[in-house]
Amino acid sequence: MTARVYGGMDAAGRTAERRAKLCAAGLELLGTDGLQATTVRKVCERSGVAARYFYESFADLDAFILVVFDEIIAELIESGIQALEMAPKDMRAQLRAALGCAIGIVADDPRKGHVVLTVAMGSPVLARRRLETSELIAKLVAEQVRAHTGAAPGERQLTLVARFLVGGFAEALTAWLRDPAQSARDQLLDDCTELFLATTSALGKL
Repeated sequence: MTARVYGGMDAAGRTAERRAKLCAAGLELLGTDGLQATTVRKVCERSGVAARYFYESFADLDAFILVVFDEIIAELIESGIQALEMAPKDMRAQLRAALGCAIGIVADDPRKGHVVLTVAMGSPVLARRRLETSELIAKLVAEQVRAHTGAAPGERQLTLVARFLVGGFAEALTAWLRDPAQSARDQLLDDCTELFLATTSALGKL
């Protein structure tokens, strides 16, 4: 049977549109009012999507907030990879490109930084996903360090340094988002780049 088309959009298109509206409302609620203020009822009210359609795309509220979180992480990773591909291939330029991309995303839309850095700590479901995501990003960082460092660090040392860098950067971003006036965006990028370089240069001493 041919799917019915309303307003130039078929059923799959309408479902995708409703899902996008729900996720946009979820980002607004989570990123502005926090976890406790994010309920199915409020998400539906904010998005203008009926509750029955919420469950068309999401099993429950936990599944929904995971999707909102995952979409932000996907943007951070995909944008970071694109920035690396466009940047000069020396390590400093690559670091500035990747770190600058992450800082830019959360600075331009602090709601995203609030969700992945702060809100995630208050939800058991998101806290587990945050740990998984941190491990994934640490592996990506380790690959970049391995590709650019002249040393040949052991896997244990490389993994430790990558986790250290990812965790430290997350904490620095969290503190900066709480008080952006403490330093300009470019200064934060400069400081984090130098810290990354200094830490990776010490790999051979571990």
